[in-house]
Amino acid sequence: MLAWSKSFQVFMYFKSYPYTHGWQPAPWMLAAGVLHEWKVQPQEAFHQLASFHARHHDWLMGHVGYPMSSYLWPDISRKSCLSGFPDIYFFVPEILILVQDNQVHIGIHGSATEAQHIFYEICHSQIRHPAFQNSLRVFPSLTRTQYLDILHHILQHIRRGDCYEMNFCQLFTAHPTNMLPAETFLQLPPAPFSLCYRWHDAYLLCASPERYLLKRGSQVIMQPMKGTIARGRDQEEDAQQRFRLQNSPKERAENTIVVDLVRNDLSRTAIPGTVQVTEWMKIYSYPTVHQMVSTIRSEMDNAYQIGDLLATTFPMGSMTGAPKKKVLQLIDAYESWPRGIYSGATGYITPEGDMEMNVVIRSLLYTSPSGELFYHAGSGITCYSHPEAEWEECLLKTQQLSQIRI
Repeated sequence: MLAWSKSFQVFMYFKSYPYTHGWQPAPWMLAAGVLHEWKVQPQEAFHQLASFHARHHDWLMGHVGYPMSSYLWPDISRKSCLSGFPDIYFFVPEILILVQDNQVHIGIHGSATEAQHIFYEICHSQIRHPAFQNSLRVFPSLTRTQYLDILHHILQHIRRGDCYEMNFCQLFTAHPTNMLPAETFLQLPPAPFSLCYRWHDAYLLCASPERYLLKRGSQVIMQPMKGTIARGRDQEEDAQQRFRLQNSPKERAENTIVVDLVRNDLSRTAIPGTVQVTEWMKIYSYPTVHQMVSTIRSEMDNAYQIGDLLATTFPMGSMTGAPKKKVLQLIDAYESWPRGIYSGATGYITPEGDMEMNVVIRSLLYTSPSGELFYHAGSGITCYSHPEAEWEECLLKTQQLSQIRI
C-alpha cells in the first residue's frame, strides 16, 4: 500500500477494524487508479449518480463533502475544502483488491497475468517505517475564550427555541510539515470505518468510528453516534465511565434528538411503516472513548435510487442537529472556517447498487507539497450543555494525535 500510494494519483484504502458490536463490519479493500471518473455539476449530482452507476455497472468509490449541503439547502453558503477535495467525487477504479472471508480477490480491467503480478508484488512487499523525529501537534483556531463565547450564543438560540441540538465544530491546524501520509495513517488508532484516501495532492487520513449509512438490497441502516466519554484508567473506572455516559441527561437528549431526525430522513425514501429503531443509546467501546450509538433501519421503496437516499439524509443528523435547516444556517454563521470533506461521507457503491458510507470524523486532512494539515473536532450542543465541558470534549478528540510521529 505504501508503494502504491506514491504511484497512483487517486486511491482509496479501507482498513476496517471489526469490533464485537455493530451491525456488520466494513470490508478491507484497496481501490487504485481511475478507469472512469464522474465529473458533474454539483447541483445535479444526486440526480445523476444512479445513471452514472448504471452506465458502468461497476464498483464506485468516492465521497460527498459537506459543501454539498449548499445545493440541498440553497440558503446555505458554500465553503471550499481547505485541503482541495472537490464537493463530490466518485470514480471507477482500475484495480480493486478485496479481502473477504480470508480470501484475497483482485479485480482488474486487464489480463489474468496482470492480476497475478499484482498479487505477487503484494506478497513480496515489505513495509519500511522511517525514523520519525517529531510528535504531531495541532492548535485550535479559536482560543478557549472565543469558543466559550460562541457556545453561549448557541445556547441562547436553543433557549429561544430556534433549535434543539446543534453540532458545533472547530478547526485545528498544525505547522506545515513534510508528512508521509500513508505511514501516518498506519499510526492512527484502530476504528471500524478507517480509510486512507488520496485525490491528487489532497489526502484524507480517517479513523472514523461512525457509519453514516449501509444499503444492502432494499434494507438501509443508519447509525448516528452522539455521546462521548473517555475510557477509564482501570476496569472499575472504565465501568463507571460507561455508566455515566449511559445515564447522562445531556448525552441521552443529544442522541434521542438525532435519532428522531434520522427516522424522519429515512422515512422520505422508505416503504411506509418500515422505519424502526433497532438499537437505542447502546454504548460502543473503542480504544480511547466510549460512544453512544443508535441504529435505525428501513426498507427502501424501489421508486427511489441511491442518489435519492443520499439527498434525503445528507448531511447526516449527527453532524448537524435539529431542526436541520435552522441548524445548517447557524453552522454557516458560527463556523467561519470550511468543513470541506470533514463531516461529509466517504465510501463505495457495489456493482449491484449496494452502498456503504462512513462519517468523516477523527480525520487528518493533508495537502502536499504545501504541507498544510488540518483537523476538525466538534460536539453536540443541547440545553444540558456546559460550554467548558464541550471545550474539553473537543480536546479529548485530539488526544489521539499526540501519539503520532511525523
